[in-house]
Amino acid sequence: MRIPMIANAMRVAALAGAFALFSFAALAKPAPYDGSWHMQLVTTSGHCGVIDMGMAVAGGHISATSGKFVAHKIFLNGLIWGSGTAKINGVAGPRQAVGTGRFTHSKGKGKWNGTGPSGVCSGYWVAVRA
Repeated sequence: MRIPMIANAMRVAALAGAFALFSFAALAKPAPYDGSWHMQLVTTSGHCGVIDMGMAVAGGHISATSGKFVAHKIFLNGLIWGSGTAKINGVAGPRQAVGTGRFTHSKGKGKWNGTGPSGVCSGYWVAVRA
């Protein structure tokens, strides 16, 4: 009766190995939104103007690659979920903004609002793959 138990143990080990292999392969696959993007924020309320910046997405995590606002470097921290829904926080010196929106594989759009020394601003943002 030991032979069937050994065979079952071997099957379990083989299945566990295959599962581990497929799990690591799924992790290595880039997220659908990963890559370089160009983002533009357009102010519809307040005095923040139009803000251009470079943006990178890696594993669904958003960061700024370029851009300044009133001589301050722009920092982004955000996340794009698998559905394309995004939440982004931005900081440039004493100014802060929060944005929400949605990405497809080639573009994104949403709304943002922020505060700073000159008051409150809000508007919309658009992003395209660079």
